[in-house]
Amino acid sequence: MGTAWEILWTVLCVVGLALAGWWLFGLLLRPLPGPEARVLLAGRGAGEHLEQQVRAFVWLRGMGLVRCPILIADVDLTPEGRELALRLVARWPGVVLWPVEELPDYIERG
Repeated sequence: MGTAWEILWTVLCVVGLALAGWWLFGLLLRPLPGPEARVLLAGRGAGEHLEQQVRAFVWLRGMGLVRCPILIADVDLTPEGRELALRLVARWPGVVLWPVEELPDYIERG
């Protein structure tokens, strides 16, 4: 019976140390401090890789590693690509579609 308790305590300690290490490692990797930074993704063509890129940054936001808005710059999106970008904007808060010509205006207004 004593050996079973020792094994259980050992497993719990290892899991606890792994979680603490994961949390501390996450604190080291926090590259972006807040909303003054922005992620800029170029929207081109039919948006072939756009959804994958947005999902990656939304995942990072969900993990707490990134806390900034995700900006999709409409460089030369086709109608299908624009529709995809609009669906992504509607699906996740903090994702914005913006024309590339008006990026200075978006940056100025903060």
